[in-house]
Amino acid sequence: MHPLLKRILLNSLVTASVLGLMGYGLTELARMWLVTQAPVRAQPGAPAPAPAGDDTAAALGPQVPLVMAGWGVAFVVVGEVVLWFVRGRKQYVAKSAPAPVPAGPDPAEVLLEQLLREAEAKQAAETARSSADPDTVRVPASNS
Repeated sequence: MHPLLKRILLNSLVTASVLGLMGYGLTELARMWLVTQAPVRAQPGAPAPAPAGDDTAAALGPQVPLVMAGWGVAFVVVGEVVLWFVRGRKQYVAKSAPAPVPAGPDPAEVLLEQLLREAEAKQAAETARSSADPDTVRVPASNS
């Protein structure tokens, strides 16, 4: 799927949902307002005339949220297409990464290698010294 279509789909769904909920809220506010506008009775015992807002409130029910959502989707589609033309029709091809620059050795790694060589040299010297003098018994030194 083209990235423009993905953006339009995602943004349209969000916009339609938000505007649909706002339209539902506005419809409920309009219904409450129409109910409070009922005509006052002329005689105390006379039957109340049918409120004129019942037909209007019933017609507003699904119409306002759907119209608001539809106009929101249309606005998003027009806006995304205009942005696509203004910014340019870029080819959405994965760009090749630049060749990595070979980094120098890590200073910590260099230090560890040096310490390892010194320890191996020390151990080799002690092994050579102990093999040269078989009468000497070597006792390991304790760190305490």
